[in-house]
Amino acid sequence: MSLPTWSEQLKALDGVADNLIAQWRPGGASEAETQDMNKLALSILAGGYLCRVYTDARRPVFMPLWNYAFNQGGPDPDYVYSTAEIDVDGVYEISGYRGTTRFVEITQQSFDIMSPADMSGGPVPATHDLDELRFGGDGSFRVLLSVRRPEGHTGDWWRLEPTTRRLLMRKCSCDWIREDDARVAINRLDDGGADMSPAETARRFSDLAAWVEGMIAFDMKLVRYYREHHGINTLLRSKKIDEMGGLPKQVYYDGIHEITDDEALIIETEVPRRSRYWQALVADDRFCTVDWVNRQSSLNDAQARLDGDGKFRAVISRLDPGVPNWLDKADYPWGVIQLRWNRASDHPDPTVRKVPFAEIREHLPADTPQVTPAERAAQLRARREGAQLRRIW
Repeated sequence: MSLPTWSEQLKALDGVADNLIAQWRPGGASEAETQDMNKLALSILAGGYLCRVYTDARRPVFMPLWNYAFNQGGPDPDYVYSTAEIDVDGVYEISGYRGTTRFVEITQQSFDIMSPADMSGGPVPATHDLDELRFGGDGSFRVLLSVRRPEGHTGDWWRLEPTTRRLLMRKCSCDWIREDDARVAINRLDDGGADMSPAETARRFSDLAAWVEGMIAFDMKLVRYYREHHGINTLLRSKKIDEMGGLPKQVYYDGIHEITDDEALIIETEVPRRSRYWQALVADDRFCTVDWVNRQSSLNDAQARLDGDGKFRAVISRLDPGVPNWLDKADYPWGVIQLRWNRASDHPDPTVRKVPFAEIREHLPADTPQVTPAERAAQLRARREGAQLRRIW
């Protein structure tokens, strides 16, 4: 039996975006929405080549997963995500340079995060922090990953859990301009690798149509789960992401924003007494984080301003309210609000209030600074610069 041709493979992609649009906007999509979905489908297809077709457990590489080009699954703008396919029978060496970012964690996953049918895989087997390792004077590190510690090995070693199928790496940076991202490589030591067979390459290519549609549809379904179970204009503690493989020591709050241009939402919360990191973001109703390169759609603990009473208050709106902690929801009619506390001593519950846009300042402390258009433009230029200086591959 002959393998599929290029034309046959591409023909299988026909209708993917149309099917997604029909699910997303069953009443009909505008031209802008149609092109937006086409762009999303194309980006996920590109990510599918890197993370499903190119990747190989015998010749592993940490491939770029979610970022501002592959904007799927509500990426945290402070994280650079990478994934590597591995074989539980293998012996792997992970090496590189630590850098100066807030933290770098590598999670073992017992389900294939690249498969929508497999996304309810349950708790992750293990999460490792680079800061557990010994570093050279230049910040270099090496650690072996295997089911059993190799005989005679006295260096750093992480146990490879027998159910693990993939590694997910998160590099967290809070000062995008000044912090240096880690550089990380992975090699398999027990198998020199071989070229992927033509049949396996064709199989993975053939899977892409169903995969692109399935991944985007999965996220749209997840957002609608939040709408049904968390409510509108709220933030509630979420267990859903924990079940899907979120960081075990990170607490998520999720909700839905749905406001008109003459309305705004005010998030208000205490912050943990101690935490390694915290952050808030807004996303659309497909769980694509609002363009964080060109808009202030997220704030972390280094970017946000705390009020005099120690609380974090942020304003969600389409129009700029002229306050430091603006979360720009762009033109999307509704979407996701998400907040996370990472390795926190306590987990304060946030509140959300809907107010008239014209009355925002009546609901904020009197000393809330005014951000002028010129100051906002300067902030966004710095944000664009910082986002581009991150190493997303």
